[in-house]
Amino acid sequence: MAAGRRGGHRSPWEAVLYDPARAEGAFLLGLAAARLGRVEAAIRWFRRAVRLQPGWADVWAALADACRRAGRWKEAAAAFAMVLALSPADGAALVNLAVLERAAGHPRVAVRRLRRALALDPRQAGTWNNLGNALRDLGATVQAAAAWRTALVLDPGQADALGNLGGARRDQDRFAEARVLLRRALALAPQHAALHGVLAYALSGEGRLEEAERACRRALALAPALADPLCTLGLTVQRRGGADALRWFDRAAAASPGHPLARFNRGLAELESGALAEGWANYSCRFAAGRAGRERRFSIPEWRGEPLAGKRLFIWREQGVGDEFLFASCYADAIRQAGGVVIECEPRLLPLFARSFPKAIVRAEQPLRGRALVETVDCDLHIPAGSLPRYLRGGLADFPPRSSWLFPDPVRVLERRQQLDGIGGDLRVGIAWRSQLMTVERQWAYLPLGDWGPVLGVPGVTFVNLQYDDCEVEIQRAEARFGVPIYELERLDLKNDFEGTAALTANLDLVIAPANSVAELAGALGVPVWRFGARDWTHLGGGVRPWYPSMRVFHPRAGEPLSAALGRIAAELRRAAALARRAGAEAPGPRLPARPARRVHPQAPSLRRH
Repeated sequence: MAAGRRGGHRSPWEAVLYDPARAEGAFLLGLAAARLGRVEAAIRWFRRAVRLQPGWADVWAALADACRRAGRWKEAAAAFAMVLALSPADGAALVNLAVLERAAGHPRVAVRRLRRALALDPRQAGTWNNLGNALRDLGATVQAAAAWRTALVLDPGQADALGNLGGARRDQDRFAEARVLLRRALALAPQHAALHGVLAYALSGEGRLEEAERACRRALALAPALADPLCTLGLTVQRRGGADALRWFDRAAAASPGHPLARFNRGLAELESGALAEGWANYSCRFAAGRAGRERRFSIPEWRGEPLAGKRLFIWREQGVGDEFLFASCYADAIRQAGGVVIECEPRLLPLFARSFPKAIVRAEQPLRGRALVETVDCDLHIPAGSLPRYLRGGLADFPPRSSWLFPDPVRVLERRQQLDGIGGDLRVGIAWRSQLMTVERQWAYLPLGDWGPVLGVPGVTFVNLQYDDCEVEIQRAEARFGVPIYELERLDLKNDFEGTAALTANLDLVIAPANSVAELAGALGVPVWRFGARDWTHLGGGVRPWYPSMRVFHPRAGEPLSAALGRIAAELRRAAALARRAGAEAPGPRLPARPARRVHPQAPSLRRH
């Protein structure tokens, strides 16, 4: 327009701009409006131009870009599709349309378009980065990482690809690698708020809480309403013992309404403090937050706490075996209320659960491959196991006093008792020291067997191994170092044979373990168990875990290392062993041999010491 004024009246520019039959003028006015940030005006001019000249691909591309910037995703996608109809080899249109389709929840279509764009020009680092994003949405994490690495080969300064690769390492709990990649990305893009937030989460996973808090605050200085660093800051404050973690979770949820991770973390904090009603409601966000297994869809409605009389309820497993034992404490209540219950369990637990819940139908979980997108079951209602406490454990008074809810095979219990009769000692104690899921984030909750000296040095105790992974070398080193035998059953697969493990555990006087499935199984069987570690949400605001009447918990006090809790266990164990020794001396009949002896039974695994 300024050029038209400079040319005076009757200039060629004026003729172009104001001729209502000329598409060029409308296009130029649209470009001018877009440059001035007047997006809606630009869209109107571009629409006039394509009406005048519908076959002009550049105008469709400009209209698509303007609609995208205005947040009109469907109109933008339609305009990019027109560009491709007019110019099928337009790589930029393919990429832009793929980005829109991915945002609309169609990553598979996005991948196809991005591969077409790369077939036209495989040297575009940004396209490879976008391909990695779409592949990640499909769960193809290995291929996604390969695409991001290709982007970095083509352009080592591609900050987005570095950030995406760092985020993938973070999601795999490879926090140290993530930290290196993310710091490289931030060196290239120091004002990238979201990258500071991803770095904060990785640092938190490494246990570098002060650095994580600084990274969160840097992200929020750049973008105060960014939900992810607000949520991570809440977690960091909570782990450092701060009292205002909930405030940060609330700010994250306000910044991104319904932010699932913020709600989930708030729910855990509420449950940990004893606010059960609010906590269970927010705990329901665990699937959307990625903190449980895959959420499943069924052709029947989910149970929301309404009366179950005359209804058949399907309970499906969602988390690890330890959580399955805990949530199974609610199954008997559901069975009493419903007209019928079908319980799905991990396949290894099928015999144990079928015996323990004889009034229900117990099925093994089917493999993920081959499942229908919307599943059909012969029931009226369904519920994930972790949602049962919301309706059955609304307060501490709702936890029944029963000591156990799982029952081992009595024949195998007798076999294990005969085996254990071959070893001496006044107190038989099963031990385990770590979880199967030993992520960097969780390692602070466990102590290696080499740190168990105070416990293993207690006299009058016979120790039996319940650790279910490859731990023979650790046991041998501990025996040599502390001079005490640790027994185990030969040919008993502690990881897969839960029937045999339950029978063995039921014959022990005590189990000592951290937060793992060994402690949960012992508690579900009603065996005395001493669990050590930090407080977590399952304590529900108290100094005990109300799910397990037979369980004692030992927490490190503020400022203490985890080993301090194990030291208190050793002192309690010394007193328990002395009481057992005194009771054995007063009991009539022959004593068990003082020295361990081996006895092999032909129908059962033999007991051996390392």
